[in-house]
Amino acid sequence: MITLIEYLEAIRQFAKDIHYRAYGEGFYGIHLLMDRVADGLSDKIDAIKEVCYMGAGQPTPTSKEILRVAIAYIPDYKPETKDNLWQLCELIQKGLDHASSLVSDESTDVADANLIGGIAEDLKLKLGLVAHQAQ
Repeated sequence: MITLIEYLEAIRQFAKDIHYRAYGEGFYGIHLLMDRVADGLSDKIDAIKEVCYMGAGQPTPTSKEILRVAIAYIPDYKPETKDNLWQLCELIQKGLDHASSLVSDESTDVADANLIGGIAEDLKLKLGLVAHQAQ
């Protein structure tokens, strides 16, 4: 579960990088889209910690533990906005792939799988929106 949290944090942070650094034609649309991508990811991280960790009587990972790895997932910011959008697509896809593997893992209990399935659905929507803008 911690890997999914790390991906969600990396996605949130990179989307905010694009949000603040976008410029030129289409700036405002990209600015708003990146808000939409980042929106709700903190709540999803919170839900994973509460349901999958606290609900199972397990200690939650600390911010330091999460950020140590999440930082490595964040791509280097490129000069061209479209390049960053494609990098964000790749990052979201990795998070989506990981979420999907957790849902299909027979050892994931039903409550955790339901939560993660909803997160995967949200990531798929975000991926579609970003990929459409990147074209």
